[in-house]
Amino acid sequence: MAALQYASTDETTNLSRASRVLLGPCTDQLRDVLRHHVPEQNFQYIIRQNRSKITHLTKPQKELILPRSGHYSGNYFDMDISLLYTLLRNICNIPAHTNGWGNDPNPNNVSLSANIERIRSSRNVVGHSLSYKVSYTEFNDMWSTIRLAVVEIDKYLNNNSKYEKAVDFLKSETMDPEMEKEFEERLHKQMEEETETRKIIKDTKQEVKGRMFQFNLLKIQSMRPTQCQRGKIGLKFSS
Repeated sequence: MAALQYASTDETTNLSRASRVLLGPCTDQLRDVLRHHVPEQNFQYIIRQNRSKITHLTKPQKELILPRSGHYSGNYFDMDISLLYTLLRNICNIPAHTNGWGNDPNPNNVSLSANIERIRSSRNVVGHSLSYKVSYTEFNDMWSTIRLAVVEIDKYLNNNSKYEKAVDFLKSETMDPEMEKEFEERLHKQMEEETETRKIIKDTKQEVKGRMFQFNLLKIQSMRPTQCQRGKIGLKFSS
């Protein structure tokens, strides 16, 4: 009887369905956006030119696109949403939406960056919800957000609604337990890497803050007159 509480339900299946659409057509669509801005054959040259803009990478991400050999030999199918988002944000010259990269866009903003942001944000919401149940209302709201983003990016890519059709198909596609588990595990792995990236960013900011403090302290100390200088100043005024 205790095992029944872990059995698949409509709520858990819906989360798995959302995981599937994010890891499938949504990720493929972002790969196409990257191809649109940076053809795969030019990637290794572009990434070298913009290396200073992508310092916050996890170890696997760095080994993938900046290998020690110096030559990226993979293709965009190796990249997940986290890495694609970083690259689209930093090396493609895509204008930020009004609230800026990394923030939720305004509901009426349908710019490319706003819709990229919606996909990344939806991935985060689903990833943090894997251990919980969501109501049909919550799921439908989430799905509507994802679909809106996909529709608008399809327009940008002018691809005859390629990924919109895939999203609509997956909403009613059968999900078996093994498939649910697979997509949940893949999304969970991405979320772990996202957490690692945030830790890298936090540690880097703290390190920079510490160095700036030391620099300012040394600057203040260098401006203070030495004991000998204070003596000379005193003699000058007493003469």
